[in-house]
Amino acid sequence: MMPENHQEDLQGISERLEASLQSTHSDFPVFVVAETESTNTDLLRLDYQTHSKFCALLAINQSGGRGRQGRTWLSDEGSLTFSVRWQFKRSAATLSGLSLAVAVATLAGIESLGVTGVAIKWPNDLLIGSGKLGGILLEIGKPLSDGLTHAVIGIGINIRPLADSSKSELKAAALLEDRRPEQIHKQREAILVAILKQLIPTLIQFDEEGFAAFRQNWMRKAAWLGEMVVLSTGTKGTLIGVDQDGALLLETELCIERFLSGDLSLRPAAL
Repeated sequence: MMPENHQEDLQGISERLEASLQSTHSDFPVFVVAETESTNTDLLRLDYQTHSKFCALLAINQSGGRGRQGRTWLSDEGSLTFSVRWQFKRSAATLSGLSLAVAVATLAGIESLGVTGVAIKWPNDLLIGSGKLGGILLEIGKPLSDGLTHAVIGIGINIRPLADSSKSELKAAALLEDRRPEQIHKQREAILVAILKQLIPTLIQFDEEGFAAFRQNWMRKAAWLGEMVVLSTGTKGTLIGVDQDGALLLETELCIERFLSGDLSLRPAAL
């Protein structure tokens, strides 16, 4: 829970956020809770017929966030932790590359605040230098009878250094060194609005055009592009980019190989 001297009117936060997004999406509810186990889980449980098809959930604290491959996403009051629920006209089978497009939008939102030096680690992490700034977790809801697909996109960003990052896959990076709670709460709202202003149009465009529309922007911001990297399977090669579906392309000793599995992880060969 938030300390008593920093308790805020959650409804007031919600109203400020929704007002800031009016020019981007006229009907985009932003729910705010003091604490929850997982914002992704909460939005996946919503009945799509009786709740908004497009919305976001911000948690000040998240006690059981999930990352890729079953990892725990560490978060505290120094983090921005939220999820977006979105209904797509396209089928789940055609959502390949969505997490990469979300990474492009998230990075653009952060850069709009004057932050530099952020790169995208395939498939869905954000880095500053060698440190992990944030991550994205995409989950698809149950198939809908009308052919539509609803997805939940979880995003976590470190605003200040984590109190304990020892369990993270990479050392943690943060946007701010300022640990004062009043600065954290103020910056959390600003960062969330900046990201959503980029993310909402991205999701609309992705539904129409797929990942191909975002591929070049992803390539411009890719970590280790042109460098020797190693997959978690042991495959080593030069990272030459991603294809129209968001699959990773490595130039190995034998040929250019394509990898699409979201269960793979990537690191520089020098590590």
